[in-house]
Amino acid sequence: MEVISAVKKLLKGYQWEIYLLETKKLKSSSKNFQIESLIKSEDTGIGIRVFKDKRVGFSYLTNINKNSIEKAVKKAVDMSKVADVEEFPLPERVAEQIPEEYDSFTAEKIKLEEKINIPVEIELSIKKRDSRIKNVRECSFSETVFFYRIINSEGLDVSEKGTVYTVSISPVAEENGNSQIVWGFTQSRYLKKLDLDKVVEETVKNAVNLLKAKPIKTTEIPVLFPPYAFSQILQAFYPAFSGEFLIKRKNRLNIGDRAGVEQLNITDDGRMFNGIMTRNYDDEGTPTQKTPVIKNGTVENFLHSIHTAAAVGEKSTGNGFRNSYRDTPSVKPSNLFVEKGNREINYPDRYFYVVEMLGLHTSNPVTGDFSVGVSGFVMRRNEIVQPVAGVTLSGNFFDMLKQIVQIGNDLKFYRNFGSPSILIDRLVIGGV
Repeated sequence: MEVISAVKKLLKGYQWEIYLLETKKLKSSSKNFQIESLIKSEDTGIGIRVFKDKRVGFSYLTNINKNSIEKAVKKAVDMSKVADVEEFPLPERVAEQIPEEYDSFTAEKIKLEEKINIPVEIELSIKKRDSRIKNVRECSFSETVFFYRIINSEGLDVSEKGTVYTVSISPVAEENGNSQIVWGFTQSRYLKKLDLDKVVEETVKNAVNLLKAKPIKTTEIPVLFPPYAFSQILQAFYPAFSGEFLIKRKNRLNIGDRAGVEQLNITDDGRMFNGIMTRNYDDEGTPTQKTPVIKNGTVENFLHSIHTAAAVGEKSTGNGFRNSYRDTPSVKPSNLFVEKGNREINYPDRYFYVVEMLGLHTSNPVTGDFSVGVSGFVMRRNEIVQPVAGVTLSGNFFDMLKQIVQIGNDLKFYRNFGSPSILIDRLVIGGV
């Protein structure tokens, strides 16, 4: 690769890192059983980091030629001269051989036309489920094929390729002037393993059952978060377990702290089969791993990139990931999940079942506080007593982990966050 020889020549006396990312994306959406939009795109770029005297500079380029490479290298060098002094020990050549079963790439042998028309087939399935489904606000399918390569001055040269497939739907149920819309989502590293029937069945059922939903009086009540709901909670508050919070002293928890009930285990697993973020390496070239974050209710580890690990005298956990070649690595989960319990939830006499939450992005991962709009059901055992909408759910993430009553055995993933059903002792539902 031309950029490697150019960087070696231009950066004598520096440590350096080259990150190459190639992505191909296909997205199709349907409306009224016809393809409404089709987007195909390709993107290739290179991120360059240079290191000297504990300072790092960064730049990127998309037009890969001699002139642009020289400009990018010069910019990175200039940035390094004014950067703060920080520890960035680069990983050296990886000696281990990654087992073949971890290669999650699949070259799907399905015609382009068939992929494009997947949303139409899904929309037909949604409409057939229930006559009260009058519209489908969104029905889309996407395919992402990626390839990345990381080379550095210490002899590291690793690469990997993979695929990710997603489906997103929003059926609208209508009856007697009342309407309800519910969002559904599923994904897989393999096209043939997309669980389309399940996501359609679950989403349509929730939309129809929410018809005639109305606010209830403010109450404190046990709350059941199904897998997709608690996965969203975990996504909102994962920074609490990040090495970046640790070095910025934003962390509320420390290693050895009691963080939740004894049956609570939260794990980050970069080697999980079929995980959306399952990779052999992170975006710094560090091999990924399985990291227990909370074990039996106690904080075991924080997630680290090379930088945050060095700052606290630890080793990287393989969690240095980038949004794209345009960004430097930051601490992000690979596949972060609450481990499943050993039995199904034993439903209480009265509780609130969460269907959808709105506004989780406003939550505070430092304090743990959240207040979100919710829809769902007041339940008695396994039966719906009252569909509910137009209310708020308030609580504190850290307190909630200590108020877990039951953890189900129905673990599911939504993107790279997963959870089984989780029953919380009591939370406040704010209504009329």
